[in-house]
Amino acid sequence: MFNYETIQVIDEKPVLRVNLNRPEKANAMNAQMNQELNDVLTRVRQNHDYRVIVFTGNGRVFSAGADMKELSGLLKDDPTDTTWIREDQLQRHEFLRKFDTLDQITVAAINGPMRGAGMALAMVCDFSIMAEEADGGLPEIERGLFFSGGGTPRLVNLVGPLKAKELIMLGETFTAEEAEKMGLVNKVVPLAELEAATDELVGKLTAKSFAPLRISKKIVNAAVPAIDPLLYYDAELQEAVMTAGGTADQMAGFEKAKK
Repeated sequence: MFNYETIQVIDEKPVLRVNLNRPEKANAMNAQMNQELNDVLTRVRQNHDYRVIVFTGNGRVFSAGADMKELSGLLKDDPTDTTWIREDQLQRHEFLRKFDTLDQITVAAINGPMRGAGMALAMVCDFSIMAEEADGGLPEIERGLFFSGGGTPRLVNLVGPLKAKELIMLGETFTAEEAEKMGLVNKVVPLAELEAATDELVGKLTAKSFAPLRISKKIVNAAVPAIDPLLYYDAELQEAVMTAGGTADQMAGFEKAKK
């Protein structure tokens, strides 16, 4: 039923497991992965055979964030054509916004480092459990970008404006323990116990009556300050940043530094 190239979907009704499946690329989120994530959410969003969706990464990394090689290639192909920047941002918005209205309860099992867009994915989940060996970070400014895809307002809602500025502007790596203290994740466990801890949480969720569970989720989400008006500017701002000059070189330098 679920056949994809960049994600692995495991059907264990009433649980659906979605594994980011580009381990050789540190599960970097390219356009194809965004499309496939959007597709699986569209297909199951009102299918109550599934009550919980668990997201994790195959390999040692949860997600390195957006695929810098893909983005820098597009930017260099034709620097005067920026329509793809808006299209890329709108695509990210489309699937990330679905998490808020999704009937299913979503869980992020953060098995390794999460950066940028990978962190945005974890933040939109209803629950997050992080391996104590994992870490997080927002290197967007170093890459000549800003934390887009709706990530910035969501981060402000979770940790407050002062901490959000620190994480975004300094781009420093933070530990799993620090993530828990900030309120970015619910729980931290050793990597060896991550699967068991995730399964325990999933078991508690699936044991509860689904109707009040999903309605409670939507009421809580509705009480959070709305970010939709801000998303209107998100794509425009990313386009402005990426066309200001220097972004392609910063992306290329970032890729070179990883090798």
